[in-house]
Amino acid sequence: MKQLAKDALRYRFEGQKKSAEYIVKNYLNNPAAIGEHPDLLAEIETALKDWDEANGKLEALESFEDERYQALFD
Repeated sequence: MKQLAKDALRYRFEGQKKSAEYIVKNYLNNPAAIGEHPDLLAEIETALKDWDEANGKLEALESFEDERYQALFD
């Protein structure tokens, strides 16, 4: 069960990163198609912050998988 929980978190964070990456690439490649977002730079910055936050959570989760922290999951 604990492996399932760790996998679910990993997939969630990886999905959040992919979503943010898609948004940044879409805004950069199709800026004219984003009519409902007048401040394109702010929208890209928000997506980059989302990516960074998800990446930090993924790195934290991976650090807990280190042998030094295995007792936390037992």
